[in-house]
Amino acid sequence: KNLADAVWKTIELYGLQGRIIAFVMDNASNNDTMVEHFQQRCEENMIEFDAVDARIRCMPHTVHLAALKVAYSV
Repeated sequence: KNLADAVWKTIELYGLQGRIIAFVMDNASNNDTMVEHFQQRCEENMIEFDAVDARIRCMPHTVHLAALKVAYSV
């Protein structure tokens, strides 16, 4: 929730409400929580935002995690 509040304050500061369509993040669970709380803030302000669709995993990070799994299994 704290992370979502900080992101929301920054978006308000720059007048970007309603212009954010997605977040690119790693797989940390706190990022899921942040996007869910961000969706709540959007709903409170009558802004359409879907936390599930807007949460994009960082592809290089995902590939790195997969490579580590392969390397450790050898």
